[in-house]
Amino acid sequence: MNRIPTAETSCTFYDPMQDNRSGTLTFLNWMKALLLSPGILFTAGYLTIYLLTNLYLDNGIRPKLTEAVSRATDDTWNLSFESISSGPAMKSVTINRLTIVPALPPATDTQQGSGIISITELRVPCSHLGTILFDRAHADQSALDISRRILVSLTASVPNGSPGTGTQ
Repeated sequence: MNRIPTAETSCTFYDPMQDNRSGTLTFLNWMKALLLSPGILFTAGYLTIYLLTNLYLDNGIRPKLTEAVSRATDDTWNLSFESISSGPAMKSVTINRLTIVPALPPATDTQQGSGIISITELRVPCSHLGTILFDRAHADQSALDISRRILVSLTASVPNGSPGTGTQ
């Protein structure tokens, strides 16, 4: 049976000044509210994507880069590097201790010396970095762009020509 409130019946409304539930604000409730705040959720999501992107760069893009450089140089040079990681804004890739060595040992009569080319750190701009986890076409395009930049950087560091003559 529904009653319509009248002047004789009292309606109770929430009055924050007379709140008797003061004991409900506990540390656990405060932590839940903090962890579910938009700022924390966004930061956690960004850090998750950033870490997954770096894992994918190291495990998925690394073999593609070495294969692309080998193919572009007609299998005459081999690429190796210590690590590959994205920048904090995910707009560039940093490759540490990049080394390219001839696939075959150099002949003794060449003027190239040992033939090993090393770059301590190479930073390559990469516009598709934020989407490589979600789109394989962007991942493949990013690998090609990075390998082209590596070859351009290596040809600039070699005084007597380029490390390869192949095309991509």
